[in-house]
Amino acid sequence: MRINAPLILAFSLVSATPALAQTAFDGPYIGAAAGLQAHSQNRARTEGTAAFLGLPNTIRPDFQTLDHDQGWQGSALAGYNFSSGKIVYGVEADFTIGNIKGAASFVGAPIPGLAPEGVTTSINSRLGNRGSLRARLGYALGEKALIYTTGGLAIGDTRAAAAVLVNGVPGVGWSGEAENTQTGYTVGGGAEFKLTKAVALRAEYLFTDFGKQRVLATGNAAVRGIAALDGIDYLAAAPNRGGSARVGLTIGF
Repeated sequence: MRINAPLILAFSLVSATPALAQTAFDGPYIGAAAGLQAHSQNRARTEGTAAFLGLPNTIRPDFQTLDHDQGWQGSALAGYNFSSGKIVYGVEADFTIGNIKGAASFVGAPIPGLAPEGVTTSINSRLGNRGSLRARLGYALGEKALIYTTGGLAIGDTRAAAAVLVNGVPGVGWSGEAENTQTGYTVGGGAEFKLTKAVALRAEYLFTDFGKQRVLATGNAAVRGIAALDGIDYLAAAPNRGGSARVGLTIGF
């Protein structure tokens, strides 16, 4: 799913009639940025079901630590700045392309008579395309530099998949996946420096929290045919929150 409503709104601001500039950063601008996911919360907790939680924690995990791919991402952005003296304030929207993926697995102890080689419980998560609409508040340092804080609404595509496999017994297992467009918040800050009258270089850090993506892995027909396993389903919650660092260029009008 493509998330671009915040960017469309910001471009409509760019097309508005500009106000009389009071600092070098006043008025509409567009830009692009490249960034790296600096860190992600990586603990996916087991939340259910009651029957699954009733198993010993040598068989099933209390939580799993996701190994995230801290990949590169690209963003398009647009906004509008106003000022009062050296105080600069405004609104900005961005649209970011780039997946952040995580995966983990847990091999449980054998279950005599049911799973003599144990069971493997796994979870995968992905945060896909996302966007934000944020307020900005900063302070101009002379004619060429600006420091600022920012925060606002974030929206993104999230997906999670979970599975439980009986080792050595093909065809007996649990699986499930969930995909949603989730809303959350983003906060951060950064600095800009004017390279020319129109072009500015920026560096910033943003922390974004979309909450949890819950996914339920249910047993297949083979599982349902085994009375001792029927109803023991795996419910997990994968977090979608973390921070990114990025640099970019903007062009003012």
